[in-house]
Amino acid sequence: MSHRAVMRALRLPVTPSRGRLAALVGVPGSALLEGWCDDGDPWSILLPWPEEVRECRSSQSADDWRTMLASIESATPEIGPTCDIPFAGGWVGFVSYEAGAAHEAAIPRSDDVAEPLAFFARHEAGLAVRGGEASIFAPSGEIELRAREIAELLDSATEVEPRIGAGKSFVLDDSLGGESYRNGVETIRGMIRDGDVYQVNLTRRLTARAALDARAVYLALTRDGIPRCAALIAGGGWSIASASPEVFLRHDRMRGVAESRPIKGTVRRRGDDPSEIGELLGSAKDLAEHLMIVDLVRNDLGKVAPPGRVTVPHFLTVRTIPHLHHLESTVRADMLGATTLAQLFDALFPGGSITGAPKRAAVAAIRALEPCARGVYTGAIGFVGVNGVSELSIAIRTAVITRDETRYHAGGGIVWDSDARGEDDESRAKSLAFFRALGL
Repeated sequence: MSHRAVMRALRLPVTPSRGRLAALVGVPGSALLEGWCDDGDPWSILLPWPEEVRECRSSQSADDWRTMLASIESATPEIGPTCDIPFAGGWVGFVSYEAGAAHEAAIPRSDDVAEPLAFFARHEAGLAVRGGEASIFAPSGEIELRAREIAELLDSATEVEPRIGAGKSFVLDDSLGGESYRNGVETIRGMIRDGDVYQVNLTRRLTARAALDARAVYLALTRDGIPRCAALIAGGGWSIASASPEVFLRHDRMRGVAESRPIKGTVRRRGDDPSEIGELLGSAKDLAEHLMIVDLVRNDLGKVAPPGRVTVPHFLTVRTIPHLHHLESTVRADMLGATTLAQLFDALFPGGSITGAPKRAAVAAIRALEPCARGVYTGAIGFVGVNGVSELSIAIRTAVITRDETRYHAGGGIVWDSDARGEDDESRAKSLAFFRALGL
């Protein structure tokens, strides 16, 4: 990545559809990032030409993923703003929850998942689409070549449709089916009563035993609207389709600013948004759950920020997605100086909104109560950019697709006021997008 990336308009007869962009995510390391901005129309950034792939497997040292993350950041030159798109070169990938669990002294449980503990691919060129306009970014000497290549790829691509369930039958396994999820809620309430924890995030894993097209799964998960941090990533024998609305970490190295936007507190959309939002904002249980996690994230950022430089500029805002309303806050740290992405991961990972408090005790409870690995789910998916900005999501609303099955997790934070039946219902509500994607 020795050349400065530049932008040039790519003139096409028709702006490529999302189905045609997704069709070009196939070789290991290729990706489609969508959303990733706060101002207006979402971006669609197609990355079909991975230059290099790095991964860390579970059989390696539990700390190897941290070394890999540090090496990726150090290998990403800070060339300053390249253009106005969120990502114009750098690394795209993820760090799994299992890596974070090891970071919090829990033994990684990754023997039953296909994806590695961490995975990143380096990209120098891609196609960015927004508001009906498409542009190529690439090292300055390659713009013309990449423009011709992308035009040829799009012309030969077959449109992917977000329909995967029609005419198919599925065996759907629930890792915490029957009374198991509710029993887990009661166990956590007992731990809270005994003073062991204050909150624990409990999730179930849904597994469809069927061979599905990962690109179609992604489009089905996002067909009602592109969320803040959507991503489709292809690997070796596995693919990830993520429709996450939650920002785990945004880090601007040049400005010395980092922020996290925890989401905690949920109500199902039933057709009356004002009433439902009022119900959410008036829920003592959801407010207490949210405040607890905001305080945890403030404490985490305080590990790397100078005294007095952690703030909450946005507190208790409502983020609405197709099936749910969420409570979201923004926690920010500035004057970070030379703080690295790896150091921020040391302080923040795994995210408090998907573990609980105290974090180490919550991670231990998760390991004891959840019968299978989370894998990439509730890890972090995103990019490390050559413009000095890194951004990663909390990997919720995320499916992992292999040749034989598709996994999807959903859950919620359990506090003392939690009702077992209500929490069971909420976790199922968070699975609605997956059920719809399967045509169920």
